[in-house]
Amino acid sequence: MSTLTNPVESSATRRAPRGPTKVFKGHTNGVYSVAYFPDGQHIASTSYDKTVIIWDIESGGQDGKPLQHDSFVGSIAISPDGRRIAGGMEGGLAIWDAVTRKVVHEIKAGGVDRLAYSPDGRWIATVLWDNERVIRLWDADTGRPGREPLKYDGNVWCAAFLPDGTRIAAGLDNGSFQVVDMITGESVVGPIKGHTEIVNSVVYSPDGRLLVTASQDGIRVWDSKTGIEVGKPMWHEDDVFCISITADGRRIASGGLDKTVRVWDLETRLQVGHSFHADGWLWSVAFSPDNRYIISDNGRDVSLWDTESLAIQGSVSIFILLQYSF
Repeated sequence: MSTLTNPVESSATRRAPRGPTKVFKGHTNGVYSVAYFPDGQHIASTSYDKTVIIWDIESGGQDGKPLQHDSFVGSIAISPDGRRIAGGMEGGLAIWDAVTRKVVHEIKAGGVDRLAYSPDGRWIATVLWDNERVIRLWDADTGRPGREPLKYDGNVWCAAFLPDGTRIAAGLDNGSFQVVDMITGESVVGPIKGHTEIVNSVVYSPDGRLLVTASQDGIRVWDSKTGIEVGKPMWHEDDVFCISITADGRRIASGGLDKTVRVWDLETRLQVGHSFHADGWLWSVAFSPDNRYIISDNGRDVSLWDTESLAIQGSVSIFILLQYSF
């Protein structure tokens, strides 16, 4: 685990932890994954209690009954039109109709660790954990498998679609990332090793120019076409497990094992204001469609954090300048 201190957060800021603006309570076990609906008025969460709960943000209460399953539902993804909910689990994945709350497809695929909808909603990419960790594509409408599994030069840990849907980036367990063409399955970028440990999360900027990765040694930004690192890393005080990017591509939210949610300016790489302090390790964060709020897991609850209270830090300490000079 990293022992580096935060390179932009002042000691005064660290003495002023901020709690969540709203807390959603209803799960009976730890929450693992959270996601926003496109309308920005609803969110969904998964838990070790084998349920998916849809929440109404304004009221803070559950919107309808929880979606039940026989297995623990880990990762979750919501279709771009907000009509379907996909959940990964030990035996494969399930796709629910968001209105009727009924299962549309139950897909047997082995253990599904992470999953993502393609930007056009046609495909679901799943990271399979059985034996070799690969990416498998599924037709979101029929539930049928697409092409052969996409293979990378290492075990896949996380995945993200390029915004135009033509490529899929994967973070690997050897500290590298790699991008493959979705149609041909050929590698187009990488593998490029920039981290020292597993790449826990990967996300593209909305314009597709940048690729952001997170690992034990912080958050790094890359030119998505060349694989060249852009600027300096952003650090937590421990492993970074999850990242999200705003719809305008200006800010990044991150969370991890230091129990904080942090917001970063993507251009300056400075932390934006104070950290938000959670009660436990963080596995999932997501920006709201209007960029104002962040949701995250927080033990058995889902927390909503208001970013309007944040202000950009104005300077970097001499200690950090010296740190980067060596």
